[in-house]
Amino acid sequence: MFEPDDHNDSFATQESQPPPPISEIAALKIRPFAFAILSLAGIFFLYQVVGGGLTLLIFGETVTKENVEWMRLSTMLAQILFLLLPTLVLMKIQHRTFGSVVPWRIPRPSEVVLALVGVFSLEQVMEGYLFFQDKIPLPESLRPFIEQIRKMIEETYKLLVQAHSVPELFFVILVVALTPAICEELLFRGLIQKNITLATSKKSGYILAGIIFGLYHVNPFLIVPLIALGIFFGFLMYRSETILVPMLAHFTNNVVSILGTYYESDVKDPGTVSMFNSLSEYSSTFVLSTMVGFSIMFLISMYFYFQTTSGLHSSENAVWHA
Repeated sequence: MFEPDDHNDSFATQESQPPPPISEIAALKIRPFAFAILSLAGIFFLYQVVGGGLTLLIFGETVTKENVEWMRLSTMLAQILFLLLPTLVLMKIQHRTFGSVVPWRIPRPSEVVLALVGVFSLEQVMEGYLFFQDKIPLPESLRPFIEQIRKMIEETYKLLVQAHSVPELFFVILVVALTPAICEELLFRGLIQKNITLATSKKSGYILAGIIFGLYHVNPFLIVPLIALGIFFGFLMYRSETILVPMLAHFTNNVVSILGTYYESDVKDPGTVSMFNSLSEYSSTFVLSTMVGFSIMFLISMYFYFQTTSGLHSSENAVWHA
Protein backbone atom coordinates (compact mmCIF):
# COMPACT_ATOMS: atom_id res chain seq x y z
CA MET A 1 0.00 0.00 0.00
CA PHE A 2 1.16 3.52 -0.72
CA GLU A 3 1.03 6.17 1.95
CA PRO A 4 0.90 9.93 1.23
CA ASP A 5 3.93 12.07 2.08
CA ASP A 6 3.99 13.84 5.40
CA HIS A 7 5.10 17.04 3.74
CA ASN A 8 2.95 19.00 1.27
CA ASP A 9 4.52 19.16 -2.18
CA SER A 10 3.49 22.04 -4.39
CA PHE A 11 1.42 21.43 -7.50
CA ALA A 12 4.28 22.63 -9.67
CA THR A 13 6.63 20.11 -8.07
CA GLN A 14 4.15 17.30 -8.58
CA GLU A 15 3.66 18.19 -12.26
CA SER A 16 7.39 18.36 -13.04
CA GLN A 17 8.02 14.73 -13.97
CA PRO A 18 11.22 13.40 -15.52
CA PRO A 19 11.00 12.38 -19.18
CA PRO A 20 10.59 8.69 -19.92
CA PRO A 21 13.82 6.72 -20.28
CA ILE A 22 15.40 6.83 -23.73
CA SER A 23 15.50 3.04 -23.79
CA GLU A 24 11.73 2.79 -23.41
CA ILE A 25 11.09 4.98 -26.46
CA ALA A 26 13.90 3.40 -28.47
CA ALA A 27 12.39 -0.06 -27.91
CA LEU A 28 9.10 0.93 -29.57
CA LYS A 29 8.22 -0.30 -33.05
CA ILE A 30 6.86 3.08 -34.19
CA ARG A 31 7.32 6.61 -32.86
CA PRO A 32 4.74 6.95 -30.07
CA PHE A 33 2.77 9.95 -31.34
CA ALA A 34 2.53 8.55 -34.87
CA PHE A 35 1.52 5.20 -33.41
CA ALA A 36 -1.27 6.85 -31.36
CA ILE A 37 -2.66 8.58 -34.47
CA LEU A 38 -2.47 5.43 -36.61
CA SER A 39 -4.08 3.37 -33.86
CA LEU A 40 -6.94 5.83 -33.49
CA ALA A 41 -7.53 5.93 -37.24
CA GLY A 42 -7.50 2.15 -37.56
CA ILE A 43 -9.77 1.48 -34.58
CA PHE A 44 -12.12 4.30 -35.62
CA PHE A 45 -12.45 2.65 -39.03
CA LEU A 46 -13.07 -0.77 -37.50
CA TYR A 47 -15.56 0.40 -34.90
CA GLN A 48 -17.46 3.14 -36.71
CA VAL A 49 -17.25 2.01 -40.35
CA VAL A 50 -16.98 -1.79 -40.19
CA GLY A 51 -18.95 -2.30 -36.97
CA GLY A 52 -21.46 0.44 -37.78
CA GLY A 53 -21.81 -0.79 -41.34
CA LEU A 54 -22.52 -4.36 -40.25
CA THR A 55 -25.11 -3.16 -37.76
CA LEU A 56 -26.74 -1.04 -40.46
CA LEU A 57 -26.88 -3.96 -42.89
CA ILE A 58 -28.31 -6.37 -40.33
CA PHE A 59 -30.73 -4.18 -38.38
CA GLY A 60 -31.30 -1.13 -40.59
CA GLU A 61 -30.69 2.50 -39.72
CA THR A 62 -33.40 2.83 -37.07
CA VAL A 63 -33.47 1.50 -33.53
CA THR A 64 -36.95 0.23 -32.71
CA LYS A 65 -38.61 -1.53 -29.78
CA GLU A 66 -38.51 -4.72 -31.82
CA ASN A 67 -34.77 -4.73 -32.53
CA VAL A 68 -33.42 -2.82 -29.50
CA GLU A 69 -32.21 -5.94 -27.65
CA TRP A 70 -30.26 -7.06 -30.70
CA MET A 71 -28.90 -3.55 -31.18
CA ARG A 72 -27.66 -3.55 -27.58
CA LEU A 73 -26.02 -6.92 -28.09
CA SER A 74 -24.40 -5.79 -31.33
CA THR A 75 -23.14 -2.64 -29.60
CA MET A 76 -21.47 -4.71 -26.89
CA LEU A 77 -19.96 -7.13 -29.41
CA ALA A 78 -18.67 -4.25 -31.52
CA GLN A 79 -16.93 -2.75 -28.48
CA ILE A 80 -15.27 -6.08 -27.73
CA LEU A 81 -14.35 -7.03 -31.31
CA PHE A 82 -13.48 -3.61 -32.75
CA LEU A 83 -12.23 -1.70 -29.71
CA LEU A 84 -10.91 -4.11 -27.09
CA LEU A 85 -9.26 -6.78 -29.23
CA PRO A 86 -7.47 -4.35 -31.61
CA THR A 87 -6.31 -2.37 -28.58
CA LEU A 88 -4.76 -5.46 -26.99
CA VAL A 89 -3.12 -6.46 -30.27
CA LEU A 90 -1.66 -2.98 -30.78
CA MET A 91 -0.37 -2.92 -27.19
CA LYS A 92 1.46 -6.18 -27.85
CA ILE A 93 2.88 -4.96 -31.17
CA GLN A 94 4.13 -1.62 -29.87
CA HIS A 95 5.12 -2.43 -26.30
CA ARG A 96 5.48 -6.24 -26.21
CA THR A 97 3.93 -6.47 -22.74
CA PHE A 98 0.60 -5.21 -21.40
CA GLY A 99 2.14 -4.28 -18.06
CA SER A 100 4.30 -1.58 -19.63
CA VAL A 101 1.18 0.10 -21.07
CA VAL A 102 -1.47 -0.40 -18.40
CA PRO A 103 -0.44 0.41 -14.81
CA TRP A 104 -2.11 -2.00 -12.42
CA ARG A 105 -2.47 -2.00 -8.65
CA ILE A 106 -5.38 -2.22 -6.21
CA PRO A 107 -6.28 1.37 -5.20
CA ARG A 108 -7.00 2.29 -1.60
CA PRO A 109 -10.65 2.84 -0.64
CA SER A 110 -10.01 6.56 -0.06
CA GLU A 111 -8.77 6.97 -3.63
CA VAL A 112 -11.84 5.23 -5.02
CA VAL A 113 -14.31 7.21 -2.89
CA LEU A 114 -12.73 10.56 -3.78
CA ALA A 115 -12.60 9.66 -7.49
CA LEU A 116 -16.27 8.66 -7.50
CA VAL A 117 -17.29 11.83 -5.65
CA GLY A 118 -15.30 13.75 -8.26
CA VAL A 119 -16.94 12.09 -11.26
CA PHE A 120 -20.42 12.43 -9.77
CA SER A 121 -19.98 16.16 -9.03
CA LEU A 122 -18.39 16.78 -12.44
CA GLU A 123 -21.33 15.04 -14.11
CA GLN A 124 -23.74 17.39 -12.31
CA VAL A 125 -21.73 20.42 -13.41
CA MET A 126 -21.88 19.20 -17.00
CA GLU A 127 -25.66 18.75 -16.70
CA GLY A 128 -25.82 22.44 -15.83
CA TYR A 129 -23.58 23.27 -18.77
CA LEU A 130 -25.98 21.46 -21.13
CA PHE A 131 -28.86 23.49 -19.70
CA PHE A 132 -27.15 26.74 -20.71
CA GLN A 133 -25.79 25.30 -23.97
CA ASP A 134 -29.36 24.69 -25.09
CA LYS A 135 -30.13 28.38 -24.63
CA ILE A 136 -27.54 29.44 -27.22
CA PRO A 137 -29.55 30.90 -30.15
CA LEU A 138 -29.19 29.07 -33.45
CA PRO A 139 -29.45 30.56 -36.95
CA GLU A 140 -32.99 30.04 -38.24
CA SER A 141 -31.67 28.44 -41.43
CA LEU A 142 -29.82 25.76 -39.44
CA ARG A 143 -32.31 25.20 -36.63
CA PRO A 144 -34.53 22.58 -38.39
CA PHE A 145 -31.49 20.54 -39.49
CA ILE A 146 -29.82 20.64 -36.07
CA GLU A 147 -33.05 19.81 -34.27
CA GLN A 148 -33.59 16.84 -36.58
CA ILE A 149 -30.13 15.45 -35.79
CA ARG A 150 -30.65 16.14 -32.12
CA LYS A 151 -33.99 14.31 -32.11
CA MET A 152 -32.51 11.31 -33.92
CA ILE A 153 -29.65 11.00 -31.42
CA GLU A 154 -32.01 11.45 -28.51
CA GLU A 155 -34.49 8.83 -29.72
CA THR A 156 -31.70 6.31 -30.33
CA TYR A 157 -30.22 6.96 -26.89
CA LYS A 158 -33.62 6.63 -25.23
CA LEU A 159 -34.33 3.23 -26.78
CA LEU A 160 -30.87 1.84 -26.06
CA VAL A 161 -30.70 3.01 -22.43
CA GLN A 162 -34.28 2.92 -21.21
CA ALA A 163 -35.13 -0.24 -19.26
CA HIS A 164 -38.60 -1.44 -18.25
CA SER A 165 -37.65 -4.16 -15.79
CA VAL A 166 -34.85 -5.01 -13.38
CA PRO A 167 -33.36 -7.78 -15.60
CA GLU A 168 -33.40 -5.40 -18.57
CA LEU A 169 -31.78 -2.73 -16.40
CA PHE A 170 -28.89 -5.06 -15.55
CA PHE A 171 -28.42 -5.88 -19.23
CA VAL A 172 -28.35 -2.17 -20.09
CA ILE A 173 -25.74 -1.60 -17.36
CA LEU A 174 -23.64 -4.42 -18.85
CA VAL A 175 -23.85 -2.95 -22.36
CA VAL A 176 -23.76 0.80 -21.69
CA ALA A 177 -21.68 1.00 -18.50
CA LEU A 178 -19.44 -2.00 -17.87
CA THR A 179 -18.34 -2.83 -21.42
CA PRO A 180 -17.35 0.76 -22.36
CA ALA A 181 -15.64 1.25 -18.99
CA ILE A 182 -13.31 -1.64 -19.82
CA CYS A 183 -12.91 -1.31 -23.59
CA GLU A 184 -12.68 2.47 -23.88
CA GLU A 185 -10.41 2.90 -20.86
CA LEU A 186 -7.92 0.34 -22.15
CA LEU A 187 -7.88 2.19 -25.48
CA PHE A 188 -7.80 5.81 -24.35
CA ARG A 189 -6.22 5.71 -20.89
CA GLY A 190 -4.05 2.73 -21.78
CA LEU A 191 -2.78 2.65 -25.34
CA ILE A 192 -3.39 6.25 -26.44
CA GLN A 193 -2.49 8.10 -23.23
CA LYS A 194 0.65 5.99 -22.82
CA ASN A 195 1.96 6.76 -26.31
CA ILE A 196 1.07 10.45 -26.21
CA THR A 197 2.73 10.65 -22.79
CA LEU A 198 5.91 9.09 -24.17
CA ALA A 199 5.87 11.58 -27.05
CA THR A 200 5.15 14.66 -24.91
CA SER A 201 4.68 14.65 -21.13
CA LYS A 202 2.36 13.15 -18.53
CA LYS A 203 0.19 16.27 -18.31
CA SER A 204 -0.08 16.67 -22.08
CA GLY A 205 -0.73 12.94 -22.34
CA TYR A 206 -3.89 12.92 -20.28
CA ILE A 207 -5.17 16.24 -21.65
CA LEU A 208 -4.74 15.29 -25.31
CA ALA A 209 -6.07 11.77 -24.75
CA GLY A 210 -9.10 13.28 -22.99
CA ILE A 211 -9.80 15.65 -25.88
CA ILE A 212 -9.52 12.77 -28.35
CA PHE A 213 -11.89 10.73 -26.15
CA GLY A 214 -14.53 13.46 -26.43
CA LEU A 215 -14.15 13.86 -30.19
CA TYR A 216 -14.11 10.10 -30.76
CA HIS A 217 -17.72 9.73 -29.64
CA VAL A 218 -18.91 11.84 -32.60
CA ASN A 219 -21.69 13.55 -30.64
CA PRO A 220 -21.61 17.34 -31.27
CA PHE A 221 -24.21 18.01 -28.57
CA LEU A 222 -22.17 16.38 -25.80
CA ILE A 223 -18.66 17.21 -26.98
CA VAL A 224 -17.77 19.54 -24.09
CA PRO A 225 -18.99 17.19 -21.31
CA LEU A 226 -17.29 14.23 -23.01
CA ILE A 227 -13.98 16.09 -23.29
CA ALA A 228 -14.23 17.19 -19.64
CA LEU A 229 -14.88 13.60 -18.56
CA GLY A 230 -12.09 12.30 -20.80
CA ILE A 231 -9.55 14.69 -19.29
CA PHE A 232 -10.77 13.83 -15.79
CA PHE A 233 -10.42 10.08 -16.42
CA GLY A 234 -6.92 10.72 -17.79
CA PHE A 235 -6.04 12.74 -14.70
CA LEU A 236 -7.21 9.86 -12.49
CA MET A 237 -5.00 7.50 -14.47
CA TYR A 238 -2.01 9.81 -14.15
CA ARG A 239 -2.41 10.41 -10.41
CA SER A 240 -3.46 6.89 -9.36
CA GLU A 241 -1.12 4.98 -11.67
CA THR A 242 -3.69 2.21 -12.04
CA ILE A 243 -6.26 1.67 -14.79
CA LEU A 244 -8.81 0.52 -12.19
CA VAL A 245 -9.60 4.03 -10.92
CA PRO A 246 -10.61 5.56 -14.29
CA MET A 247 -12.47 2.34 -15.12
CA LEU A 248 -14.50 2.64 -11.90
CA ALA A 249 -15.12 6.35 -12.52
CA HIS A 250 -16.21 5.70 -16.12
CA PHE A 251 -18.51 2.88 -15.00
CA THR A 252 -20.03 5.05 -12.25
CA ASN A 253 -20.63 7.97 -14.62
CA ASN A 254 -22.53 5.74 -17.05
CA VAL A 255 -24.47 3.93 -14.32
CA VAL A 256 -25.67 7.23 -12.83
CA SER A 257 -27.04 8.24 -16.26
CA ILE A 258 -28.71 4.84 -16.74
CA LEU A 259 -30.32 4.88 -13.31
CA GLY A 260 -31.49 8.46 -13.87
CA THR A 261 -33.14 7.42 -17.12
CA TYR A 262 -34.68 4.36 -15.46
CA TYR A 263 -36.10 6.53 -12.67
CA GLU A 264 -37.49 9.11 -15.10
CA SER A 265 -39.20 6.40 -17.15
CA ASP A 266 -40.98 5.23 -13.99
CA VAL A 267 -42.18 8.62 -12.77
CA LYS A 268 -42.83 10.30 -16.12
CA ASP A 269 -44.29 9.61 -19.50
CA PRO A 270 -41.59 7.44 -21.14
CA GLY A 271 -41.70 9.70 -24.16
CA THR A 272 -40.25 12.54 -22.13
CA VAL A 273 -37.03 10.72 -21.19
CA SER A 274 -34.09 12.60 -22.67
CA MET A 275 -30.30 12.61 -22.62
CA PHE A 276 -30.45 16.40 -22.83
CA ASN A 277 -31.79 19.11 -20.54
CA SER A 278 -32.65 17.00 -17.51
CA LEU A 279 -32.70 20.34 -15.64
CA SER A 280 -34.97 22.05 -18.16
CA GLU A 281 -37.81 22.37 -15.65
CA TYR A 282 -35.71 24.54 -13.32
CA SER A 283 -34.77 28.21 -13.43
CA SER A 284 -31.42 29.51 -14.64
CA THR A 285 -30.64 30.80 -11.15
CA PHE A 286 -31.24 27.38 -9.59
CA VAL A 287 -29.14 25.59 -12.22
CA LEU A 288 -26.29 28.09 -11.85
CA SER A 289 -26.26 27.77 -8.07
CA THR A 290 -26.29 23.98 -8.43
CA MET A 291 -23.31 24.16 -10.78
CA VAL A 292 -21.41 26.31 -8.29
CA GLY A 293 -22.17 23.91 -5.44
CA PHE A 294 -21.09 20.82 -7.34
CA SER A 295 -18.01 22.66 -8.67
CA ILE A 296 -16.94 23.31 -5.08
CA MET A 297 -17.58 19.65 -4.23
CA PHE A 298 -15.47 18.61 -7.22
CA LEU A 299 -12.56 20.88 -6.27
CA ILE A 300 -12.60 19.74 -2.65
CA SER A 301 -12.64 16.06 -3.64
CA MET A 302 -9.78 16.62 -6.09
CA TYR A 303 -7.74 18.49 -3.46
CA PHE A 304 -7.93 15.52 -1.13
CA TYR A 305 -7.43 13.09 -4.02
CA PHE A 306 -4.26 14.96 -4.95
CA GLN A 307 -3.02 14.71 -1.38
CA THR A 308 -3.96 11.04 -1.11
CA THR A 309 -2.00 10.12 -4.25
CA SER A 310 1.01 12.33 -3.54
CA GLY A 311 2.96 9.38 -2.16
CA LEU A 312 2.81 7.68 -5.55
CA HIS A 313 4.60 10.57 -7.23
CA SER A 314 7.31 10.90 -4.61
CA SER A 315 8.58 7.44 -5.52
CA GLU A 316 11.47 7.21 -7.95
CA ASN A 317 10.08 3.96 -9.28
CA ALA A 318 6.83 5.20 -10.77
CA VAL A 319 4.76 2.51 -12.43
CA TRP A 320 4.70 4.34 -15.78
CA HIS A 321 8.51 4.06 -15.95
CA ALA A 322 8.81 0.52 -14.65
